[in-house]
Amino acid sequence: MNKKELLDLINEMDGEDTIYKEEDGTYTNEGAPSWNAYEKVWELTDTTYISYLIDMLKTSKKESLKSNIYFALGKIGVNTGDKRVVEILLKQIDKETNKHTLERILMSIEEQAVIPDASSIIKCLDDDRWVVRHSAISALGRCKSSDVEDALIEVIRKSQDEYDLFYALGSLSNIGSAKSIPYILPLFTNTKGEVRRSAVSALDSLGGAAYLPLYIEALGDRSPHVKSYALLAIKNHGDKTAIDAVYKRVKTVLNKKRKIDSDELVPAFEFLNQ
Repeated sequence: MNKKELLDLINEMDGEDTIYKEEDGTYTNEGAPSWNAYEKVWELTDTTYISYLIDMLKTSKKESLKSNIYFALGKIGVNTGDKRVVEILLKQIDKETNKHTLERILMSIEEQAVIPDASSIIKCLDDDRWVVRHSAISALGRCKSSDVEDALIEVIRKSQDEYDLFYALGSLSNIGSAKSIPYILPLFTNTKGEVRRSAVSALDSLGGAAYLPLYIEALGDRSPHVKSYALLAIKNHGDKTAIDAVYKRVKTVLNKKRKIDSDELVPAFEFLNQ
């Protein structure tokens, strides 16, 4: 593929994203021009395209085309491991202002095998636009360093946004240490079920068996999702002191007359059968 063909492909990503299927009278994304272009870009492995894409960035004014270029760069980085890609993406954070373009850069960074410097990502935590902020928090879950952990701790200490907390807890689950635990514990009583669920999951990852009493206590939470994650934590770290509480929860679920959206029984039975 030469430079012109690559540019055409980047432009095709902005093409029609649905087609009509006459055989069943429905619209679908699969097979549409945009779909086909994305499928090709997903498989890019030629590192000579990196310089072509950088040249395109210098002349592209349309934000959707910039996003397509960053998507392509990210896929080349994922498919080849070329370290130049992540370095380029990190530098571009300070040069772009459009929230959707920044989101695309951060998502492409998150996909890379190694992220050498998180300082430009950390700056995005102060962005007023949630789409940028949440993408940055998620990307930091791939950056294991003390500075990153401290930045994520600040998020869960200060933010009142449930999604900030949700994403930050997820990232801390991946890269955090025992240092984060004192700041995670207060979120067990957060008003939002998804935050409490994420707190249980993070403590499962970082605290282990030392917090078994908290996992058992979480079986009494009003959210079935919190209970499910508490049972996963008990399955991972439980001992005989948890048997009665888990057995009681299993009986409660089995006696429910209405179906609830919960995966509680699987980890519960796995624990009881250990």
